[in-house]
Amino acid sequence: MSTIALRILSVEDARDSELITNLVRVFCDARRARLAFLMEIHDAEEDRRFLSEVMLPQNEVWVAEADGEVAGFIAFANGWVNQLYIAPTYQGHGLGGRLLEEAKRSNGALQLWAFEENDPAIRFYERRGFRIVERTDGAGNEARRADVRMEWRAHAATVALDANASSS
Repeated sequence: MSTIALRILSVEDARDSELITNLVRVFCDARRARLAFLMEIHDAEEDRRFLSEVMLPQNEVWVAEADGEVAGFIAFANGWVNQLYIAPTYQGHGLGGRLLEEAKRSNGALQLWAFEENDPAIRFYERRGFRIVERTDGAGNEARRADVRMEWRAHAATVALDANASSS
């Protein structure tokens, strides 16, 4: 794999047109690969405005770059993972886990929503200590698709690790 670098973005980065274009590319490519139904909800210009005017100003955003190319990003705030997207060509190489670790380092507990049909994402989060705490029929999300709320707690993860260590 390429040289990977993680870096935090600032609100000023919202003015970097090339960076926003690359974030939109990852955002769209990842959704097209796993959540194609979301492509019908917003066009690329709406995604661009959302990423630059909402996501960056309201979240701590980290980007993963592979040889200088944006390969993925995570946006989190107030104990919520609001976005985590990895470009399809970089999925399965540990980038999502590394980005998620940045959010865990800053929070004692995290929550997120995932679409119920996105089984690979749910398994990804479960492998990293998240558990499903709520299921809905999707009436509360703009896609109107069934979803799950998942939660991770640092203490629960520590207890689980301690239990595994003592049973070895």
